[in-house]
Amino acid sequence: MTNQIQLSDYVASFLAKHTQHAFVGQGSSVIHLLNSIDKRNDINNIHSQNEQGASLAADAYSRVSGHVGVSIATSGPGLLNLLQGMGCSYFDSIPSLFIAGAVVTSQLRNNSEIRQVGFQEMEVVDIVKPLSKYAVLIKDKNKIRYELEKAIYYAKEGRPGPAVIDLPDDLQRDFIDPEKLEGFVPPKLEENINEEDINQLLTLIAEAKAPIIIYGNGIKVAKAEKELDIFLKKTNISFAPTWATVDLYDDQEKNLVGIFGVAASRYGNFAIQSSDLLICLGTRLNTQLTGSRLETFAPNAKKIIVDIDEAEFKKGNGLKIDIAFNTCVKNFLKKINNSQIIIDNNVLGKWSNWISDIKKKFPTCKQEYYDETEHVNPYVFFETLSKVCTNDDIIMPDASANLIWAYQSFKPKKGQQIFTALNHSPMGYSVAAAIGAYYASASKNKRVIATIGDGSFAMNVQELETISHNNIPIKIFIINNEGYALIKGTQELFLEKNYVGVDKNSGLGIPDFKKIAYSYDIKYVAISNHTDLDNKLEEILNCEVPIIVDVMVNPDQRINPKLEFGKPIHDLSPRLNKEELEINIYKY
Repeated sequence: MTNQIQLSDYVASFLAKHTQHAFVGQGSSVIHLLNSIDKRNDINNIHSQNEQGASLAADAYSRVSGHVGVSIATSGPGLLNLLQGMGCSYFDSIPSLFIAGAVVTSQLRNNSEIRQVGFQEMEVVDIVKPLSKYAVLIKDKNKIRYELEKAIYYAKEGRPGPAVIDLPDDLQRDFIDPEKLEGFVPPKLEENINEEDINQLLTLIAEAKAPIIIYGNGIKVAKAEKELDIFLKKTNISFAPTWATVDLYDDQEKNLVGIFGVAASRYGNFAIQSSDLLICLGTRLNTQLTGSRLETFAPNAKKIIVDIDEAEFKKGNGLKIDIAFNTCVKNFLKKINNSQIIIDNNVLGKWSNWISDIKKKFPTCKQEYYDETEHVNPYVFFETLSKVCTNDDIIMPDASANLIWAYQSFKPKKGQQIFTALNHSPMGYSVAAAIGAYYASASKNKRVIATIGDGSFAMNVQELETISHNNIPIKIFIINNEGYALIKGTQELFLEKNYVGVDKNSGLGIPDFKKIAYSYDIKYVAISNHTDLDNKLEEILNCEVPIIVDVMVNPDQRINPKLEFGKPIHDLSPRLNKEELEINIYKY
C-alpha cells in the first residue's frame, strides 16, 4: 500500500496543474473530491450558492485566465445546474472541465428501461452530449489518469469547449497506485494550407478597392493576437471586430471600422455592405452579424473564411464562401504574413477616409441623449463609463438590452477585457461570472465591472452571498428600466403593444434592489440622472468593497439603431429613406 493514494487526492493533484480555483457546489457524492482539493495549497474551492453560479464563474475564469475553467457538482440536480455554464462554454468555444459526482458503481443502472437505481442517479453522458466535446462515466478506477488527460486534451484541442467526467462516489474514496496508471496519447494531427488558395487571396487583396478584415473569437482561442496585429499593420486594411473581440484594439485605433450586425452601428454596417472583399478570421458569421437574409450581406464582396471547425463550412445557410481555409487561424496568419502582399495604399487611403467620415456622420450616442434630465440614458451611461474605465479593467455586460447598449456605445481601451456569454447569452450571467473573473485576475489587482438588467439580476441573485462572504469588490451596475426592454420592443413590433410578462403592469414582479443589497450586506448607490452619473461614477469604480449601483433608465428607451427581421443590415431602424441609403454606400 506504500504507493497507494486516494483517487480523489490524485484528481485534486491533477486539477492543480491546470487551474488555481475550482468553482463548486456541495453534495454527498463530491465530498471526497472537495475535501482533497481543500487539503491543498495550490488549488482552492470557491463555493457557490447554486451550481449554476459555479458553472458561470468557471466559464468566465477560463476567459480571463486562459486556463481551463473547472466546475464540480454532485449528481442529479447538481449536474443539471451546471448545464447553464456548460452551454456558455460550448457555444463560445471556451475550454472547461465539469466533474459530476455519480452514485456508487453498485447503484448504477444497467438497464435503460429502469429510470433510476441510486439516489439522484442520472444519465449524465447522454444529457451533456449536445453541450460537450467529450463526456465519460468512469467505472474503472485505474482509468482515472487516462480519462482526465483525455478530457483536458479535448477541452483545449481544435475548437475548444467543455469536457465532462461523471465520477462515482465509491471510486473517489478508493485507492490507486499513480505509477501504474495508463496515460492518454493525443492523436497526431496534420494541417495543410492550400498554396493555390493563398495565391488567389493575395490576388484579391491586390485588386480590392474596399477590403475589410473581420476578426472573431477564434483569434482569442488560438492566441493569435500578435499574428493578427502583424497582418493588420502589414496590409493597412481596415478591420472590424465581432462583439467577442472589441477589446483587442482601442476605439480610436487607425483603420478600425467598428462593430456591425443586427444591433450595432450604422457606420459599421454601411462599411461592411460597401466592401468588395471580406477576410473573416475565426468568426462563423452568425445571423446576429449578417442579418437573416444572407444573400443581402455584403453583396459585392468576395468572402474568405478561416475557421478551424470544418462543420462551419457545411451549414448550408445560404452564405456564399469564395475561399474556405479549414485551419487554425494562427497558422493561417503566420503563413500569410510570410507571403509577399501587394496593396495600393492610395486606394486603401481613400477607402479608410470614407470610413472615418461615415463614423462621424452616424454617432451611436447622440448629443441629444445627454440633454435628458429625468433618467439616465443607457447610451450616455455606457459611453461615460468607458471614459472613466482604465486599460486594466474587466467589463462584463449581461444579456438583452443592456448587452446591446453596452456594445453599441462603450468605447474600448486596449488592454481591457470585455466579454459575456455571447452565443448562449443567459440572463443573469454577469454577476455569477464576475466571481470567476475576479479570481482569475485578483493577483493583478484588476477591477471587475458587471452590468446587468433589472430583469436579469434576479436570475442569479443568490451569488451575492458568495460575493459578500468573500468580500469580492465587484462593481455591479443594474440598468433599471422597470422590466424587459428588449422583449417589450419585440412585443411592440409583433403584438401591437400587447405587453405580457415584461413589467409590473403585465405580470412581472420587480424586486427592491436597495433591500436586496442591504440583506446581503452590500453597499448600495442609486444613480437617477446624468448629474448623479458624473458625480458618482469614478468614486464607485474606486470603491474597495462590493457595490450595487441602481441606474435608473427610462422604461421607454429602446435599442437605436436596430435591424428589423428580413431587412439587409444597412437598412437599420429608425429607417433612412432610399436616397439616404444610396448616398451612404461607398462608390469605388
